[in-house]
Order: sequence, then C-alpha cells, then structure tokens
Amino acid sequence: MKKNEEYFKQLREVCNQYHKFSDEAFEALINISFIKEVKKGEILQDTYSKAKYIYFICKGILRTFYLGENGQIYTKNLFCENYFSASKVSLLTKEDSYLNIEALEDSCLIYIDFEKYRNLIDCNVEFKDFYINYLEKNWVIVKEKNEISLILDDASTRYLNFITNNPNIEKRIPQHHIANHLGITPTQLSRIRKKLKSTYVNDKLN
Repeated sequence: MKKNEEYFKQLREVCNQYHKFSDEAFEALINISFIKEVKKGEILQDTYSKAKYIYFICKGILRTFYLGENGQIYTKNLFCENYFSASKVSLLTKEDSYLNIEALEDSCLIYIDFEKYRNLIDCNVEFKDFYINYLEKNWVIVKEKNEISLILDDASTRYLNFITNNPNIEKRIPQHHIANHLGITPTQLSRIRKKLKSTYVNDKLN
C-alpha cells in the first residue's frame, strides 16, 4: 500500500507540471486508475483491439511501434519514467489501434481508464484544464518540433536530442530500438556514437 501511495504521488508531481489538482480532483483520478506490474516483452496494446487505457510509467520503458505492409517494424516512440503512453488515435476514435505498445523492461504502470477520464473532463474544469495544457505541450508543441527535427536535422543531431531528453536510456535498451526510432540503421548509430565519443575525447585532450 505504501508503494502504491508513492507511485500516485509520482503521478501527481508530473500532473502538477500541467495543472495542480485539488485533493478532491486527484482522488477522482485515482479512483479511475490502478497500478500494475508488467514483464519485459509484454504487449500492452496490439493492432487487433481498441485502446482503453492511458499508461503512466512509474518505472520502466515502453515502446510504441507499428508494422508496415512489408512486415517491417517502425518504432514511433520510446517512453521512460514519468511519461504517459497510449494509442491516442484509437482512444479518440474507438477503432482498433494501428499502434502496438510493448514493455522493453520490467515496468510498473498506472493504468488510467480513458472513457472514465473523459467523463471527468465533462464535469470537472480541473480535468479540462489539465487536458488542454497537456495536449498543447505534447501533442502540438513537442510533436511539431519532433517532426521538424526529423526533416531538418541530421542523424547525429537527432541522436543527441534523443539522449538529452532521455538520460541513460541508451544503457537500458538494445541500440537497435533507438536506431529504429531515429530512422537509421544500427550500423549508422554505431558510427555516430563512435564519432561523438572520439570528438569528446579529443576535446578533453585539447
């Protein structure tokens, strides 16, 4: 029970970045949520079912990916602690998800029932404010910056931005997941890392 309290406190601290819930409002959020531990390799969402939950990551790493017509895997996002992950289009349209969500580590997640959350938005302005603030930052500002970076930045810059925003993640998951997310091959990523390491060593010596 004490551990659960710590996880919900962790969730509240992240929520406070977008809107500071009153105790009553946050209790309502807890009431539509539950905590679950999942194993590495477990698929939380597949392309054959409708999404139901938003996942808040207390510990661990999740990957969202989809399969191309040729069977190739495309990693859309990698999320670690204190991030939310979900198949957003499926939640909003109530259609089968085109995304898969997989745990890349043994993870502890808070499952938030999206339909019940939408009901809270309809009857509580606090949840509406949180939702708008979160959407504006993550589904508009961050999304647009990422899309522009994908077009304008070279692979080295995209890699540096990724590890800056996700400290230590490269030590926790296989490099091919990062390469796939960045749209490059594992060989290209290895070359980028070697070049950056060499540059860092030379700078330290000079």
